[in-house]
Amino acid sequence: MKPTISDPGRFALKNAVRAAIVVPAAFALGLEVFDLPQMALFGAFGSIGMLVFVDFGGTLRERFLAYLGTLLVGTLTIALGTLCSHTTWLAVVVMLLVAFAVLFAGIVDGYVAAASLVLILTFVIAAMVGADAGEIPERLAGWGVAGALSLIAIFGLWPSRPPDRLRRGGAAALDQLAALLEGMGATLGAEPATKAEEERLAERSAEAYEAVVAARNAFVALPHRPAGVGGRTAAFGRLVDDLDWFDALAREQPAPGSVSEGFASERAAVETRVPAALRRAAERLRANDPGDDGAELAGLAAAHRAIGRAFLAQIARRRPEDDARRVTAELNEAYRLRGLAFAALQIGRHAIQAAGGKAPPEPTLAPLPVGLREGRRIAGSRYSMRSVWFRNSVRGAVGLALAVLVARVIDAQHGFWVVLGTISVLRSSALATGTTVVEALTGTLIGIVVGGLVVAAIGAHTWLLWTALPLAVLLGAYSPRAISFTAGQAGFTIVVVVLFNLLDPVGWSVGVVRIEDVAIGCAVSLVTGFLFWPRGAADVLRESIGAAYESAARYLDTTIASMLGAARAAPLDPVAVEASEAALRLDDTVREYLAENGSARRDLDALARLVGGATRLRRAARLMHNAAGLAPLAPLDAHEPWVAAACGPFDAAWRARCDWFEGFGRAIAAGKEPPAPEPDAPERTAGPTSRLNRELGPMVVLDGASDGEVPPGLAIAWAERHLEGLLTLEPPLSEAAHAVLDDFAPRVLKEARTAAVAPAPT
Repeated sequence: MKPTISDPGRFALKNAVRAAIVVPAAFALGLEVFDLPQMALFGAFGSIGMLVFVDFGGTLRERFLAYLGTLLVGTLTIALGTLCSHTTWLAVVVMLLVAFAVLFAGIVDGYVAAASLVLILTFVIAAMVGADAGEIPERLAGWGVAGALSLIAIFGLWPSRPPDRLRRGGAAALDQLAALLEGMGATLGAEPATKAEEERLAERSAEAYEAVVAARNAFVALPHRPAGVGGRTAAFGRLVDDLDWFDALAREQPAPGSVSEGFASERAAVETRVPAALRRAAERLRANDPGDDGAELAGLAAAHRAIGRAFLAQIARRRPEDDARRVTAELNEAYRLRGLAFAALQIGRHAIQAAGGKAPPEPTLAPLPVGLREGRRIAGSRYSMRSVWFRNSVRGAVGLALAVLVARVIDAQHGFWVVLGTISVLRSSALATGTTVVEALTGTLIGIVVGGLVVAAIGAHTWLLWTALPLAVLLGAYSPRAISFTAGQAGFTIVVVVLFNLLDPVGWSVGVVRIEDVAIGCAVSLVTGFLFWPRGAADVLRESIGAAYESAARYLDTTIASMLGAARAAPLDPVAVEASEAALRLDDTVREYLAENGSARRDLDALARLVGGATRLRRAARLMHNAAGLAPLAPLDAHEPWVAAACGPFDAAWRARCDWFEGFGRAIAAGKEPPAPEPDAPERTAGPTSRLNRELGPMVVLDGASDGEVPPGLAIAWAERHLEGLLTLEPPLSEAAHAVLDDFAPRVLKEARTAAVAPAPT
């Protein structure tokens, strides 16, 4: 099959041109100007590492600090590797420790994850190319030259990043949601809509949903997604979760204007400010600029508070004998407006953070801890064999240490290629590793043939080798990004052949040495892959999805029980932490599963819906958790008997919802047929949706509540609205579960279905 070239905006070409300038310059400076081979070696490979193996995103300042941090840490790994270079057991042990530390630290921050390969590269070359401690300054000089020239090239030649497709996709979804809200308010909030208007609204709703799905799927497939300490990518991830949530709110049908007469001006303010805030958030994402850090959010927050106060004032005038349907309609509309305002506030804050700004504080949600304490918590939650990140860090560290041992025992001529061959092809499953082994060896063979022909044609003309070096670097840097992994291996092999013939002219045999060492490294990675979790991320994906739903369902159950003052309520914080940690492990597992070459047969949208469903469930619990701490709940026995009577249907919905999601998680974890949606779960439609119509109006009257207390009827009504929203998730989640189980557990699911329909023994 003919290889295709993919290079939007010619970013890969520009980066390759930078490498083609810097790598020969750093190499020549060490070899020709200072006549220091060690300086030349680390100058060349350091430049390759900085320009080809790592690519940081973010603002100019963030990128500069990330590259500077990589340079500083690289000095430590080079010095440490050099000190280990003459002692086999020490090199093996330190390789194990360094590799695990570097790989596992990536869980805290995406920049660390992105820099992991270049940091491992510096240690490997220093440890596998023997040198005395006195040569450390020479090596660090080469690394420093590589860093300085790389920074000049990165920020001097085409410093702007290509358009961020992730943020563009998120901005498009926000614009579509704003257009949908504007259309809903203009069409349904006043007079009955005509058929043509309803069809147009259905089209807008479908367009918004498709844009949200596209943004969500693009983010799910992102290779380095920090779980986080408040980074830009982590903030964009929270915004993606907000989009899915907001889409459901935006499609709720607004009530006629007569319903909200008691809070008409507050309603108008919310319906004006919410779409404007969405469009402003979209502008920030597209421009990658926080701008004024959310000046419009203060007005939106005021509108959010005002609609709540106005609704409470309206309800204060109601009595149980009033028209129950009218009061329920007011409750529905107030909930819709407050939900839209709150969700838009969250989106606005996360858009500012994703653009590199500092968002205003959240008045209603407890702030998320950030910094070192949160980083320790994130890392601590992964110290478990249930974490795919922990597993892969152990696997990578063991594979690299084994490669160092093998290279030292067999006395490989260029032992660092054994180690680099291991890390370049080691993936999270043996199947994927085997696929990459073939690609690596094929690319290396092609590179040997081409590089050998080049060296043979040039002969003893060293100046021609210097002429060929920039072209070889250009090809080696461009091909892995724009063509394929195999092409990248071929290009990189040509670079190695030319470099080592300049250091020590031995002709094409350098390539033969490289393929021998890469083959050994591939064998090591295959053995490691088979010994450690041969099925890779797929082995723990079902368990991770199930655990996320089960823990979130327990969090929801405990939150409602606590909010209503139930005696059986357990402490909230432990279940909240458990749900959060399960969500982080799921995020790691999904990302690793999608990165596997052997996982090409998958339904990305269905998998993203499952991940988003667990987030929605946890978010509903968290919102009630935080609200429960704002004011105490008035005792249930202080109210009219109808309050207790109303708790009966609510308790049934509460129990049914928690049981369904917990059973859903258990079924997925076991690879069993997921439970069918509850009988009254509504199917998703293309157009606007309406709330369920159980008459909850009388529950929200304020009789019996003291100042500063939340009326239990209002708390119950609010919780029921959350439960209704979760009910709408059941049909799409059930459908998504079947698609994903058919993808990664077809045999298990088939056996479960067969057992379910098998006739009972007689």
